[in-house]
Amino acid sequence: MEHRLSRICTRSGDDSSTGLGDGSRVPKDALRVRAYGTVDELNSSIGIRRAEREVVALAHTEALGPQPLR
Repeated sequence: MEHRLSRICTRSGDDSSTGLGDGSRVPKDALRVRAYGTVDELNSSIGIRRAEREVVALAHTEALGPQPLR
């Protein structure tokens, strides 16, 4: 069964657990939660590098000026 995460908020105070998308709860220091954070940081890092690469490519293209069609 699919669970949609339409709201991200705390409803029950801090009992040192976190809710997962499937409705289950695990300790905040669980390996699974740490892995989610690590993957999230990696995704962010990849996105930043891709954006930087696109900016550099655009700057090089603009520096070359218009090119004749071949």
